[in-house]
Amino acid sequence: MNQTGEIPVRLGRNQGQAINQAMVSKILNQLKELLVRFLESGESGVVDMRLLPRMNAATYKHIKDILSTGEVTALIEAEVNVEIRETQYAGVWWLTHHNEQGGIVTELIEVSRIPGILASHVSDMYAGLKRLEQAVAI
Repeated sequence: MNQTGEIPVRLGRNQGQAINQAMVSKILNQLKELLVRFLESGESGVVDMRLLPRMNAATYKHIKDILSTGEVTALIEAEVNVEIRETQYAGVWWLTHHNEQGGIVTELIEVSRIPGILASHVSDMYAGLKRLEQAVAI
């Protein structure tokens, strides 16, 4: 067994690993329920991939392939770099947090209009306003 970041992944000796269809169905149904809840109430939700039972690499890849990539991607470059990509399903986002060495720290699938991590903090906006005011004064 090998680990991809913090997500336990079993690597087989051959390419013929079986996809755990029950796990795939469970995750997709959970995402469907989260999307319905968001559309009905505006309440966002998250599936933390590291909290799922161990899955083999074939199952993990199959989930990523089903969700695929949508129209929007973003990168946050900070202490922990975060790749954010919309899946092919609007409102379903795959977030991957990387440590300084590039290893995966956390992987989340978030259901929301826009991932919360992309929302500006009000204190940062005030700091930006001050810098902008200084730039205008020059």
